[in-house]
Amino acid sequence: MLRTAYEQAGAGETAAEAVPVAIRDAIDALVVAHQSNVDLSGDDRFNAVRRSMLRQCPNTVESPELLTVLAEAIGESASWEPPEIIGGVEAELDCLKRHGLRLAVVSNTGLAPGRRVEAALVARGFDRWIDHWIWSDEVLSWKPGQAIFSAALDALDVTAEETAFVGDTPEADVLGAQHANFAASVQVGDKRDPAVKPDIHLPTLGGLTNALQELGLLNPGP
Repeated sequence: MLRTAYEQAGAGETAAEAVPVAIRDAIDALVVAHQSNVDLSGDDRFNAVRRSMLRQCPNTVESPELLTVLAEAIGESASWEPPEIIGGVEAELDCLKRHGLRLAVVSNTGLAPGRRVEAALVARGFDRWIDHWIWSDEVLSWKPGQAIFSAALDALDVTAEETAFVGDTPEADVLGAQHANFAASVQVGDKRDPAVKPDIHLPTLGGLTNALQELGLLNPGP
């Protein structure tokens, strides 16, 4: 998509080699930001690709049409690796909502803006469970940075002491939630870090509601 658009905008044959370099440059910029637990906005990601293309293809004549294609191409990168739906998640979300809980997705994002990932999940029906969507590119905070956890608490209108955080990575999710003083950190899956100890560790999402009840964080089921 980008190659064709830039070729037509005057970049010529150099566009074919420039596009993957520009994508790599944008990802490298994200990596640098993430090392400080901050994130780049959607506009910053867009402009990182744009600047790289102009540097490599100085004969490019930018137009609104070209920039529209560029924005769409970056957004479509969410489809390169679409979100994987973990087995059993729907049943657990049903259980948690029956307990009257407010739920939020709190996620770091890749090159594509979080809203593109959200759209893919909404298309799968997840908006019937999720009350709020907190994306790192919108709050400019990369887990385990604390600002993204604070944004989730603000959106849900709850305190950390009455909130459990569920994730699959020891550092970003468990350590981040613990530093934010969440009532419980729950890790799902087989990733391990001997220095990070979640309050609850589950091989799969099955049993999440029961585990929260056993920890005293939920009242008996309805």
